[in-house]
Amino acid sequence: MKLASAFAREEVLFVAAVLVGSVTGLVAGRLLVPWVSDATAGNIALAVATTATGATHARLAHRRSLRSLVPSVVVGGPLAYLVMRGIHTLLR
Repeated sequence: MKLASAFAREEVLFVAAVLVGSVTGLVAGRLLVPWVSDATAGNIALAVATTATGATHARLAHRRSLRSLVPSVVVGGPLAYLVMRGIHTLLR
């Protein structure tokens, strides 16, 4: 495979992963708004989007099975949220 072709494939997979993660984050944010504040819903949506993007990229680019991604997503979402909250606390 040519280097340019491999690079183009990787870029297409990355953009697809970002689109899936973004849509997942938007849906999560909309679903959470009735139960939590707008700021908290936004933070959780960002954590979910980041985690979904990583999981989608792992699935598409590295061909990891969905079964192997479930633990990463289940742990990754809340962990990303906690790390984000910690960073926000430190920067205030």
